[in-house]
Amino acid sequence: MKRLTQIFQALLGVVALIFTAIIAFGRLAWRTIRNWWKNRSKWLRRSIVAIFIIVPVGFVALVAYALYEDEYGRDYWDRKLSDNITLHSFSDNKWRVYDKQTGEYTTDKINWLSEVLENDSLAVYALPNKRGYINVNTGRIIIDAEANDYRKAWVFSDGLAAVMKDGKIGFINANNEVVIPFQFDYTDKCRMWEFGYVFHNGYCAMPNADGNLGLIDKSGNWVVEPAYDEIWAPHKSGYRVIVKDNKHGVLNADCAVVYPAEYGYINILSDGFVLTKGGKQWQVDFEGNTVQPFMFDGTYYLKYPNGYDSCGDLTYEFADFVKYEVMNSYGIMNRITGEPITPAIYSDINMLSKDLFEVQEYDSYDWYLLDTKGNVVSKK
Repeated sequence: MKRLTQIFQALLGVVALIFTAIIAFGRLAWRTIRNWWKNRSKWLRRSIVAIFIIVPVGFVALVAYALYEDEYGRDYWDRKLSDNITLHSFSDNKWRVYDKQTGEYTTDKINWLSEVLENDSLAVYALPNKRGYINVNTGRIIIDAEANDYRKAWVFSDGLAAVMKDGKIGFINANNEVVIPFQFDYTDKCRMWEFGYVFHNGYCAMPNADGNLGLIDKSGNWVVEPAYDEIWAPHKSGYRVIVKDNKHGVLNADCAVVYPAEYGYINILSDGFVLTKGGKQWQVDFEGNTVQPFMFDGTYYLKYPNGYDSCGDLTYEFADFVKYEVMNSYGIMNRITGEPITPAIYSDINMLSKDLFEVQEYDSYDWYLLDTKGNVVSKK
């Protein structure tokens, strides 16, 4: 115990000597610096003080500026709106409209700005839970989001724009006058963002309270009763695709049904339609005359086993038949004559021999055996 006490006392002595030396050196250094300072000129002393003030203040200012720029500064991902008007982006994910002619911003920060339709000039701009309109040719706010209670808004089309107020959709003109009262229900139903609430050729897709879509005219009257899941924007020919329960149909430019919604798919061409139904695909003109009676999306060679090689492995031979595809379903076609043997109603097709196919039913996944005429030979 006595030995430990002696060691502890020795350590305390060493520590005391170290602190004494530090204090002595500090006093000596302070005395030297003070004498040196007194012997310097007044201007030198002022310059040194200024440096010691300016450097930390400047450093703090640079850090503050960097933080501000990172949060609120320009992001330089700009978007041209018209010849003299540009949309400037900022680091806080906000935007401002800039007029290059005047060199001034024409708006405060906004959340986003929409595109405009061809031959129109008013774009939707967004503030939190508010919408308004900006003229992209002048950069000026035409309909103030702060002054109106529009929770959602869509671009102008045919001189009208849909806006939502108190949970209902109505239509206004460029003077912010209500043309069609706030009487329609809002829905974000599948693809509604793409084809709804915008007039095309005088008609607009609109949902009812159940979410079913129809078409209204510019007076707000139903011209096509709401009964569909989708009504696409019109093709340049004026025809529109309608969809109900994943089945497709077509309306003409006068909103009359040309083909009811009972086809697997309908593709509108410049001179007619490609119709798909019951595993068959064909093309007609706008008068309904058949142009191509048999069409498909692709073909795949079929092979069947025809023996064994010297190693005992199966060998295969290409068949006179191919598997053709229509909308992810398959049928059998004679590749020599191009004649379809079965409609494209199967999920898969293989050949077991030169004259025998195995096909899988699309819904039940059951396998069937077919002959080269498409007749069922047996079921597995």
